Amino acid sequence: AEGSDWQRQRRLTATPFNEQKSSSVWSESLRQAHDILQSWTSSGQDGAEYCAEDVRTLAINVLVFAGFQKSYPFKGSHQAGTITMTTPSTYRDALAIILQNVLTLLVVPSQVFSLPFLPKKWAQVGWAKTAFKKYMLEQIADEKQLISEGKPGSGTLVSNLMRAYEEAKALGKSSSGKVHKPLSIDEILGNIFIFNFAGHDTTSISLAYAIFLLVTQPEVQDWISEEINFYLGSEPDPTKWQHETTFPKLQRCLAVLLETLRLYNPVPGVPKHTGPRPQHLTLSNTLILDIPPNTLVVPSLQALHTHPRSWGPDSLTWRPSRWIIPSPSSPPNPSLHTALSTEKLLTPQKGTFIAWSEGLQNCPGKKFVQGRSGAGWCCWGEFGGGEGESDGCCEG
Repeated sequence: AEGSDWQRQRRLTATPFNEQKSSSVWSESLRQAHDILQSWTSSGQDGAEYCAEDVRTLAINVLVFAGFQKSYPFKGSHQAGTITMTTPSTYRDALAIILQNVLTLLVVPSQVFSLPFLPKKWAQVGWAKTAFKKYMLEQIADEKQLISEGKPGSGTLVSNLMRAYEEAKALGKSSSGKVHKPLSIDEILGNIFIFNFAGHDTTSISLAYAIFLLVTQPEVQDWISEEINFYLGSEPDPTKWQHETTFPKLQRCLAVLLETLRLYNPVPGVPKHTGPRPQHLTLSNTLILDIPPNTLVVPSLQALHTHPRSWGPDSLTWRPSRWIIPSPSSPPNPSLHTALSTEKLLTPQKGTFIAWSEGLQNCPGKKFVQGRSGAGWCCWGEFGGGEGESDGCCEG
């Protein structure tokens, strides 16, 4: 994170992750969560058999909207058809195939996918790779045209990156002699892929785990339903749940995500690098170890997130309420209004919770993930709610 090239990329690519984009991600997440709930509750007594797959669909639909301002209706696993090369190609279809076969794309040389005799699945991956790059280049060309005409951008991820590119290009060399090097087209394409790859599986796995855990603990369903109904119960229309005024209040909903990531983080470790200089590891002002230059260090998230010294004797127990700190001035049995209005979200001690990494290399999409999960709990929380009401809604 100390390299000038990394800092340049971070500065230029952080632009899309702003409050305005978080608001649009929230709105689309609400719509997708409402649709997935309708799909699950219409499944009858048999329940929804492919919960994890449906959550993956929700995640990719929101990603496509955030990145390309394209909104697709949710289709459950039992509704979605098979994507083939003869299917009318869309951003979503191409991206879905790429994300499902990302390891194949990383291992197999690009030229292999152009061979005339390939297994059908591999040929489909090659089509998706070519089609997706074509879409991206078309969007880049469209944004360049809008910029040249002095028109506002489309609000997509590509738009934000292209405008950062043009701004850096226009600045050129500052009076202080500092060169403002813009992102190349290949760097823009690479960042778009990384954003989608990093944001898809991590989000969908975390949401799926949280749903399964909530199904097993109706008392936690009741706990977050109290918050949802208190703040949103008087407004049944989800389209009127504004991100700016609603999301900051949903601390219990956020606690469900944080506790899930604490115990079931989809990323086993966060790679760190010492860089060109040795790093001194100290404990209580005592030098413990000198880590040599250019050394890869991967802290174990599971060890950090479950250490009893930081998380108590029940550190292996999924208990979202550990993230909520009641006000010390509250009476012994406060009213719901008093409890919710005075609760504070726990800020873990530095280094004990790094689900999104921390420091300079923290995840820029952190608020997007939190907004997507919060929107999901808002829509689903009114349906779940102890007493076994959610039994059978999601079975696999």
